[in-house]
Amino acid sequence: MNGELTQRYGQWALIAGASAGLGAAFATEAARHGFGVILLARRAHALDETAARIRAEFGVDTRTVVTDLADPDIGRVVADATDGLDVGVMIYNAAAEPEGRFLDVALEEHRLNIAVNCWTPTVLAHHFGRVMVQRGRGAIVIVTSMAALQGIKMFTTYGAAKAYELILGEGLWDELRDRGVDVVSYVVGATASANFQGAAPGAYSQTTAPSDLAARILQPALPEDVAARLFERLDAGPRQYSHDVDEGAAQAAATRPRAEVVAAMGEITAGLARFQGK
Repeated sequence: MNGELTQRYGQWALIAGASAGLGAAFATEAARHGFGVILLARRAHALDETAARIRAEFGVDTRTVVTDLADPDIGRVVADATDGLDVGVMIYNAAAEPEGRFLDVALEEHRLNIAVNCWTPTVLAHHFGRVMVQRGRGAIVIVTSMAALQGIKMFTTYGAAKAYELILGEGLWDELRDRGVDVVSYVVGATASANFQGAAPGAYSQTTAPSDLAARILQPALPEDVAARLFERLDAGPRQYSHDVDEGAAQAAATRPRAEVVAAMGEITAGLARFQGK
């Protein structure tokens, strides 16, 4: 396994939003496959800790890029940091998540969400897409969310931005697949992290929230499992899911009335907020 993907795609993997949680898991899994790892995020200390752990465990080269992914100059920053490197895989995992009713959230938070979740993945996909097409190989992963599949109360612009990412990745898959570049929109459901630990039994109404999806909220996936599944499916685009239950729930929702689907997701977010005391 080790080295097979680097021969196919290139020697380095870049992970945007890599300091902790799922991003760190993606970086770790990339190193497990033999990639040198470039980690991008704002928190220098967390990046350095993650990079040091990966070097110690796998013996691969690492680089850290401390940067704000909402920076309007992000394209130049990343291009300069990766100049001369054979970046074979680019994983865009970063996200801004303004929470609250749409009218209660400051407009600046909505703008930041759009910058991080829409503009920056576009910039990086454009940059690395061109580089990869010139080399005739590479893979681009746009990490999106189950929130992208319907309107989502309390996270309205987050869901909308994640829907942009979902469709961006699918379109790039079709444009680049005959030019040596694999692209996948990776739809991630509930995943354990410092910011999301799942909910409590009884938090959801079984009359409105699908029981299988509610169960996923109660038992979020491990970041390591989500990352391993991605690296098994880099060439399986245009859309892949981080968990079989999520894929089944998405397929079932596609057959139901939209009002019912949107209301059910609203019930899930409301149940989680009640559990968290919000």
